[in-house]
Amino acid sequence: MITSSTRFRPPLCRPKILQDEWIETYLFRVARANGIRHPRLSDAERIRPTLPATALSKSDGYPIWGDLVLPRWSVVNRANKIRYCPECMTESRHVRSRWRIREFEVCTIHHIRLKDDLAEPVMTRGYAEDGKCFIAEVTQEQLWAGAICPMPDERRAIEGMWADFERSILENDIPRALENISCILFLQALLDAIETTLDEPELPQMGLPRWTRMLQLVERFKYLITPNANGIRTFLDQITIVKHRYVVLARLRRMLIDEAERPTCLSNLPVAELRTRFLNDGRKWPDAPARGLVHVPHEQPERYVSFDRAESLIGCSTHFLQLAVRSNVFPGSCVVQYGIRRYTFLPVQAVEAYRKWYSSLATREQVLNELHIDGRNYAALLGAGLLCPIGIANYTFFHRTALNDLCRRLDGLSRPFPAMGIHLRPLFGSWIFGKGITKAISEKLLEEAFSGKFPIFRQQENPGLSAYFVDHAAVDRAYRLRRIESAKRTRQAGMVSFRQLSLLP
Repeated sequence: MITSSTRFRPPLCRPKILQDEWIETYLFRVARANGIRHPRLSDAERIRPTLPATALSKSDGYPIWGDLVLPRWSVVNRANKIRYCPECMTESRHVRSRWRIREFEVCTIHHIRLKDDLAEPVMTRGYAEDGKCFIAEVTQEQLWAGAICPMPDERRAIEGMWADFERSILENDIPRALENISCILFLQALLDAIETTLDEPELPQMGLPRWTRMLQLVERFKYLITPNANGIRTFLDQITIVKHRYVVLARLRRMLIDEAERPTCLSNLPVAELRTRFLNDGRKWPDAPARGLVHVPHEQPERYVSFDRAESLIGCSTHFLQLAVRSNVFPGSCVVQYGIRRYTFLPVQAVEAYRKWYSSLATREQVLNELHIDGRNYAALLGAGLLCPIGIANYTFFHRTALNDLCRRLDGLSRPFPAMGIHLRPLFGSWIFGKGITKAISEKLLEEAFSGKFPIFRQQENPGLSAYFVDHAAVDRAYRLRRIESAKRTRQAGMVSFRQLSLLP
């Protein structure tokens, strides 16, 4: 029998992982199958790296579907309550990964609202509270106790949003699931932003289920919600209320910043393009900002915009815009005193010109994301002079045209990807930073690649610089440069040793 103190070793009994089973509860199930009656977190962590189905998972408890990365705000970690559909649990006693999505509240297969009274001892916070049932001990009656179904209107709205995603998970169609969940979370983020604009008398009743509140908001403003690319554009076109447009614009900007720092499934959507399209819809933007959104004095000058609105229009950070104002980038800006408050207003034309200039720049994070490279490749491109940074105070930017030029230069040199390209390696792969390959060699190799010194092949399906590959000629060149540099260092060391005076008599 295996005990909690047993030394780390692969488990002898390895149950098959079930359809869409949550990794965390599966690890506890494996531990029980191997004789641990009351598994601990340490038991689950010892088992995790030994099984192919769990080796790539992390202890955060986030759902895993292929290489899908979900935003942190959209999922719950393993310490949170375990929600479940009673009918699904009756069919098979295992926790599904899709139930860990925060926004997923109703099973669209059985039309039952998820319950949250299950617990896994040690793992789930509050597992010892009254009313909690342990997964391994829950009875049929306890599973169904207090189960409720949504109202017909709510059921239709939830099915329209989540049904296709749940079906794709059950059919193991991960690409379709990835597309669905990206659109769903994108729309949910915008709806959450719109909900923050409601005044207290307008707020939906507290304590109502999340999707009930969302349904009230959608019905009140007559928004049509369809979780696909066309549905997103249609939804943005429907937003005509000014304060809704401002918060949606701010949320899109925040989304771009977050995705640059940590790319998730939302990066599969053209967020920047959607934001630009939404911003350029001049028919739905008033000449003056909405007073319900920002505190603007009555003496607002004509043909000026407030600092808050300029920040949303440009898409930059507050500190960066403050720096631009102090540097007199906006000639003709004015400050209005209203009571004890001071408000800064910027000329509309100057703000529009600055927006166009700022949109032509990319930050370091955006370069990594758009070119699909990592930090080492970024440093090598800088060292080789292929990326030219623009320093503004403490900020570093790059011209987007320069990023496009990099891809165009390689396009002009590249050949079609061969049908049997197994022997090829990514141009920006790990081989260029292998053992003995110094930073100087990596930079030299990139310079030669962009000069056409060795063959380059392009795979059309891959984005950015990840589309380009090299054959053995580039690898041989790397080894040759490594030998030359090693021999040079050896000669230099010998010359230094020869020049030293001997201290022997």
